[in-house]
Amino acid sequence: MTTLAALAAFAGVGLLGTNSIPHFVQGVTGTRHMTPAGPDSSPVVNVLWGSANFAAAGVLCWQYRDAINATTLAIAFATGVALALALAAYWSE
Repeated sequence: MTTLAALAAFAGVGLLGTNSIPHFVQGVTGTRHMTPAGPDSSPVVNVLWGSANFAAAGVLCWQYRDAINATTLAIAFATGVALALALAAYWSE
């Protein structure tokens, strides 16, 4: 696995993929949530931001599809779980 593939898995699947979920879910449930557009972004903005994050993760995964192997997927999964746990801890306080 190359360093670039590991970085793509970390940034693409791990961070962007995981970050897309809460924004998309908050948006489709009609709840306001913060985005880079503002601290009290509308549900529509959250759906768009979540979709953009998911699309970027998909593009990175597609771009480096030949370099992604089981180790890379494991890194992406672990990064996603770590980010999800951090978000859960942050938002539950």
